[in-house]
Amino acid sequence: MTAARALRRYLLVAAILTAMPMALARADQVLEVDSRGQKIRALLLKPENPVGSVILLAGGHGRLDLGADGRIGWGAGNQLVRTRAAYARAGYLTLVPDIAPDLKTATGVLDRYRYGAPHARDIGALVQHLRGLKPPVALVATSRGAVSAGAVLAHTSGLSRPDAVVLTAAMLVSVGERAPHFRMAIGDDPRRARLPLLVVGHNKDTCRFTHPSTIERFKAWHGGKVDVVMLDGPAGTGDPCEAASAHGFIGVDGAVVTTVTRWIAMQNLSAR
Repeated sequence: MTAARALRRYLLVAAILTAMPMALARADQVLEVDSRGQKIRALLLKPENPVGSVILLAGGHGRLDLGADGRIGWGAGNQLVRTRAAYARAGYLTLVPDIAPDLKTATGVLDRYRYGAPHARDIGALVQHLRGLKPPVALVATSRGAVSAGAVLAHTSGLSRPDAVVLTAAMLVSVGERAPHFRMAIGDDPRRARLPLLVVGHNKDTCRFTHPSTIERFKAWHGGKVDVVMLDGPAGTGDPCEAASAHGFIGVDGAVVTTVTRWIAMQNLSAR
């Protein structure tokens, strides 16, 4: 298949996904999981015969403001949020969480909440809940969501620790600005990230925080096995760090989902 034909196929998949809002709404279930005396609300999609579970962590400020009816207040266009049904169709119990109520403020979110142990424990509670439904459990985080993934690996253990982590268009290392990143969240010991780990980048990502050049620096810091897949596609439009650009894998949603789900399946993760 030529690159042009492959790109047209990916664009068609993206068009189908975005043209199905009512179908997606009907598929979503609202779940609330207890953590630290808080109720962590999330959207849950349940395939008929799941092969495992994934938790999809949105980027940006991460405050989805999920309603009791499953309505998404913010972030519906985020790459992981908008493709949640595709993960379920690939056979994975799929969870898209909001952040805890006590991490929200009247106008936004608590500063640096993604670094903190409370937020990490919240995600750990979700991991443990899904482990009781269908293990193994993989954590998939995009952009600033990688900071949360790093915190999870720093602050969880046992059944609340994910079996694998996938980071897409991720904030991995410092780029010389005051911005959060995975390495800062996990701390000085890269051994905490020694688990099946996939980084998915985009060759045309021009966001200064997630530029493809940061991936080699991340691998050097990690020092262990890090699988890397680089995708290509349209440059997109608008802010280079937002969902409509290459940073958000616009036009190649199908390629991202296929890459992630096939990689998870190839890890032969054992259920704990």
